[in-house]
Amino acid sequence: MTSSTEGRTSLVAGYLQHIADQCADDRSGAVADYIPELAAVDPDQYGLSLCAHDGYLYSVGDTTTEFTIQSMSKPLTYAMVLGRHGSDVVDAKIGVEPSGEAFNEISVDSRRRPRNPMINAGAITAASLLLPQHREVEPGVVDEAFAELVEFYSACAGRRLTIDDEVYLSEKSTGSRNRAIAYMLDSFGVLGTDPDAALDLYFRQCSLRVTTADLAVVGVTIACGGVNPRTGRRVFSRRTAQRLLSVMTTCGMYDGAGDWVTSVGIPAKSGVGGGILGSLPGQLGIGVFSPRLDDHGNSVRGVDTYRHLSADLGLHMFNITRESRVTIRAVYDIGEFEIGTEWTGAQRARLRGCRDRVRVYELQGDLTFSGAESVLRRIDLDIDACDIVIVEISRIDVIDPVARRMVLGAGSTLAERGKRVLLVDPDGVVREGLRRVENGSGVDSSSKIILPHVHSTMEAAVADAESIQLEGV
Repeated sequence: MTSSTEGRTSLVAGYLQHIADQCADDRSGAVADYIPELAAVDPDQYGLSLCAHDGYLYSVGDTTTEFTIQSMSKPLTYAMVLGRHGSDVVDAKIGVEPSGEAFNEISVDSRRRPRNPMINAGAITAASLLLPQHREVEPGVVDEAFAELVEFYSACAGRRLTIDDEVYLSEKSTGSRNRAIAYMLDSFGVLGTDPDAALDLYFRQCSLRVTTADLAVVGVTIACGGVNPRTGRRVFSRRTAQRLLSVMTTCGMYDGAGDWVTSVGIPAKSGVGGGILGSLPGQLGIGVFSPRLDDHGNSVRGVDTYRHLSADLGLHMFNITRESRVTIRAVYDIGEFEIGTEWTGAQRARLRGCRDRVRVYELQGDLTFSGAESVLRRIDLDIDACDIVIVEISRIDVIDPVARRMVLGAGSTLAERGKRVLLVDPDGVVREGLRRVENGSGVDSSSKIILPHVHSTMEAAVADAESIQLEGV
């Protein structure tokens, strides 16, 4: 199993690798076998990708492996029809209530609509709305609709997606249950087009190839209100993104949706190919792939991975913090501070020549995983231009446990590159975590951790930085 990021190895990549290692040994469940091509996949594959709100991508495991998107396509086609027809027209055809049933149930509500767009009945209806709404569909019309669908999906993923023809033909030749659903919907007057054309488009959309990185980028595009942060392109509206997040939360994990919202709390959509697409509003997108499925049709290791992400990294969407408030307030060197009077003339001359090698990062707001990731990545980008980093957190209101661990762990990560980290923490918001680390609790005893120096004032931190700069002189 490999690990990669778009930059240097980081604390976040380390967290993801740790979660992957915890989940990778679970070999329970079974691959989907009702579609012959899916039954032939390697069941031991596992990949995990996370894409931050600014488009930065982390990946561990089999993240270059392509697999078919399957039911993870449903939110995207739903987004297309919302954009094309508007919510009033779409709501008249497709409900938004959880079904409490398996994904392939022949299920409608009291108005004979599919209960939601995340089950097969709703997805087939959504596909039908991308076709001309009359009974006779001319040859080539499905091809044109599929070409538009591929363009839309590709814009969400940030790269050109292609179809797996073998899976498409396999699904088309074995899709009797979906045909039953389509013809039932047609008999109820739900479909305004040829049911076979709608089915063909649906089978094609499910057969597009993706990677976990693609899923993470799709997830962050939804999380960012329809803007793909890697391309800067607006793919769909904020209102549509809100709709997608809502139905993914309540319906995306089928009859396991209630337990998912309670224990994981990340809007998500699974697929029988073994993928799970996740989207945490305003923060990040997640893609996981592991082919063995549980009784709900969700990836066993994928579900376990999301549970760890939610618990270990504090990613539950109802985590009571104000994530959007965390910012880097200011970045500067210590040139504006007076050099300590205790130094000799020669020492003062030396310190004057290296004030710009001490970089200060003032933070404000609430600090959770997503904010800490952004801050530490900014420091990583700047680190070659300095030797000492001072992180000033006097304006931080709340810091959650995982963010505290990340701040403390920055000392070890940067020490490996010959750098030093100092903290200005007048209110002691990290002191409790610091004491636990010093006492050996909550940390792998075999690991070596280099703790940052903690100071109550900026003046004390600057004096410490000067001492460090004069070491060996």
